[in-house]
Amino acid sequence: MKCSSLQKSIALTLLISTSGCVTPDRTATQDWGEGAANLSPAQPLNNAAGRYDHWQAIARVQVEDGADCSGSLIDTRSANDDRSGPAYVLTSGHCAKGDADRYIENAPASGVVTFNYFQDTQHRQKPYPITEIAWSTMRGIDIAILKLDRSLGQLMSDGITPLKLATRPLAVDSDVLVVGAPMDGHVQRAACLQEHSADVFEAGWAWLGQLSNRCRDVRPGISGSPVLNRYSNEIVAIVGTTTQGSGLSRCTRNAPCEVRNGDSIKIPETNYATSAVQLEQCFAATRFEPKNSACQLGRATNFEHAFGDVYTRLIRDANGELIPVQWTQSFTSDQPFYRVKLVRTLADCALDVGYGPVQPSRGDGSDSSSQELREGPGLYFMCVVGQPHNAGPAQRWDGRNARIYYRWALAEPVKTPPTYRVLESTKDEFTVKPIGITPDLDVSHYQYKSGEPGAVDCQDSDGYTLVRPPLLDFQVSVEDGPKKVCLKTTDMAGNPSPITDFALPDQ
Repeated sequence: MKCSSLQKSIALTLLISTSGCVTPDRTATQDWGEGAANLSPAQPLNNAAGRYDHWQAIARVQVEDGADCSGSLIDTRSANDDRSGPAYVLTSGHCAKGDADRYIENAPASGVVTFNYFQDTQHRQKPYPITEIAWSTMRGIDIAILKLDRSLGQLMSDGITPLKLATRPLAVDSDVLVVGAPMDGHVQRAACLQEHSADVFEAGWAWLGQLSNRCRDVRPGISGSPVLNRYSNEIVAIVGTTTQGSGLSRCTRNAPCEVRNGDSIKIPETNYATSAVQLEQCFAATRFEPKNSACQLGRATNFEHAFGDVYTRLIRDANGELIPVQWTQSFTSDQPFYRVKLVRTLADCALDVGYGPVQPSRGDGSDSSSQELREGPGLYFMCVVGQPHNAGPAQRWDGRNARIYYRWALAEPVKTPPTYRVLESTKDEFTVKPIGITPDLDVSHYQYKSGEPGAVDCQDSDGYTLVRPPLLDFQVSVEDGPKKVCLKTTDMAGNPSPITDFALPDQ
């Protein structure tokens, strides 16, 4: 194994080596971040001179009918340095057609993975076809393993050194690097600390035990990038989602939130990544073997997609007390039996304790469970575990692979006032564009009215007009004088928002 110029250039590096260069841990003082300050802007990298050959393995991943992402060639060699097995690339499940209902396992696939993807090596990139999605899911974790058309040994002969998977988790406040390629660029490096772990929820996807960090410039295309131990260059996690650039919405697409006892908590400028620690247990003799007893991926139980409203309006009785709501969820799995549990903390789905008795599955879409939501507003989760038997203990990883359905119970009062932007269309006309904020302001329910300032009563429900799609904006003419504009909507469950009024032109 050849040492990269970066390895040679660090004077204080301790080399613990029996063959080639072995990356020491933090105590050995090798810094793969080259002194970059934590939370500094991401740095685009150049590799024409081979300085970052150790990161040729970090690639642009393009799965047909999937998203353009980043990914890493992983080191699956056995103890005897066997390189004969397939080349595998680790990325995010949403990059490879994964979803929360069905696992993808050993499925033929098309696409390309391009290595040596630096800004100054575009004429020396190394593309390889994808032949198979070995595993892809967004249930519980966001991960995919892709198989290429070459062996690991062939890629290594082409100068691409695979990255090792970490075998031990990092402590909070450990130094990490996020290295990947945004959609509008090439491989970049950002430095930060690994922070807390959290259960993360986004638009119906639930990911348990996600590792958080605040590395800068995580944007489209960075999904699937490795989070690296800064002092060993091992993969500790795979970037899945971020709150960077997500506006005020929470728990919806591209605006993930953390959930604690039913409460949605959005932490600004935070990235979330699925742990890769001990993923090497899912490989044997250089090949991907998810059925290994030590492999934490678990059994691939599939469910059919279920439709239905996910927002529930809570009503108060004559005494002002919230009335409990009945939630009936239908589902269909490919297993003959199932168990159900209602929780408000996502991690509880992974615990076998608390699940109801085993129920036989009809397998025709008529399986269902009814639960009463009686703890007030917030998120409720129904964990459904399919299993092949009607007795005995659950399998080791069943709970972590539960299909998680949700309801978001919302009650008055809505505290968020209507939000909008005003553009001057012409000299005497303004365009007003209301803004949706999930779950507080439903963009499709905005209503407005306008008129002379002294003649418009915003509290009077008469005269309001629905802001209609597809543009979801409206025009106000001030040709005959200033106007007062009234604006209101509902939350996603139909509870009325406060009413906002403003003057045009702004005074």
